[in-house]
Amino acid sequence: MKFNKENFGWIFLCFGLLVLLAIAIYLGVSGWFFKNDASFTTDLELGKTVSTTISKNQASTISLTFDGSYLAGEKLPQIISVTNVDESSNIYLRAKVVVSSGSGTNPDMDIVSTINWTYNESDGYYYFNDLLSVDARATLCSYVIIGDGNYISQNRYILTFIFESLSSSEDVQSLWGINPIQNV
Repeated sequence: MKFNKENFGWIFLCFGLLVLLAIAIYLGVSGWFFKNDASFTTDLELGKTVSTTISKNQASTISLTFDGSYLAGEKLPQIISVTNVDESSNIYLRAKVVVSSGSGTNPDMDIVSTINWTYNESDGYYYFNDLLSVDARATLCSYVIIGDGNYISQNRYILTFIFESLSSSEDVQSLWGINPIQNV
């Protein structure tokens, strides 16, 4: 085959297809390797504050992923807080902690809540003991504790903190079934 103007298009096309084939093979092999790699990274920012914002009559969540390699009873420093961004209203606040996995199981997880929160076993929520004023921040927990659930080290888990709020003008007793402020 001679290199002339008539064959240049075919040579260029063959060379381009060869390069694309090499890239496809490389990405296919490396993608297979990373897909089957059992070492995961986590979204838990141990020791750092992870914060969300909330306004009256809303819900807000924080979700963090982690692998199942932590030991049962291990206490991980994870600070979770929420800020009231409503411009005019103090709010009632409650939070729930949920762990889920791809297999649908809900392994056990606990938190070390700050002194401003009270846990209600009947509904599984943590209730803030005061009205959260405008532009104020409340820290829910300083540690998460891995429970005795069946964590599998190769699996990924999602730790979700769900915050719900009600305006201070709402009837919190009828809506939530509990008044978190005992002296009102």
